[in-house]
Amino acid sequence: MKTSQAPLLTSILSLIGLTVATSPAMSAMTMTYDSSIPTLSQTVNLKFDGNVTSIYAGQIGVRFDSNLTALLFCADPFVTLRTDAVEVTPLNTNQFTSGARLAWMFNTYVPSFTQNWQAAAFQIAAWDIVADNGNGFAAGRVRRASTTDAQVLNFAASMVTASVGKSGTGGTFYQPTAGPRYSQTLFNASPDTSVPEPGTYLLIGAGLLALSQIRRRQ
Repeated sequence: MKTSQAPLLTSILSLIGLTVATSPAMSAMTMTYDSSIPTLSQTVNLKFDGNVTSIYAGQIGVRFDSNLTALLFCADPFVTLRTDAVEVTPLNTNQFTSGARLAWMFNTYVPSFTQNWQAAAFQIAAWDIVADNGNGFAAGRVRRASTTDAQVLNFAASMVTASVGKSGTGGTFYQPTAGPRYSQTLFNASPDTSVPEPGTYLLIGAGLLALSQIRRRQ
């Protein structure tokens, strides 16, 4: 004998509606730089605002407040990366300038990287896109120096050129809640390594509960 499922479905839908209404798309979390996490990176000589600088370029290992670790890239070379715990707010692809272009470039190249110089090249390509709209390394705030590694520079330039007009999804930009100048804004792309929202767990649980109850009543 079948019983009416309307009250149950109404309750489940009400729970889902409440969850969506009260849970933001992305909320703040704590992120800490962790130098013990293995990364692909190396130092590169570049000109920043006309000054030759030897700078760390490549992946950055971080640890979230959930103890989840991730390999990210810097989106702003003009801000120092803080080594203490920093509260950050995740931004999606469309909330960050050139975010879609960076997401495409990340998803196209980074998954196949195995060498330090490749990650370093990606990093300086991202800096050129963020700081100079991808105008290359002959002009702008991020420029080549006479001592810039040719292999790194050439690969970076090729990625900048290939990404013109391209658009991707899945990018997550971790921007300090205190402001983008408080610490470096870091980013990655799909698969997203950010911590799932509590609301996501509630939605999944509500769905499973609905399926379980409907099956039992049948």
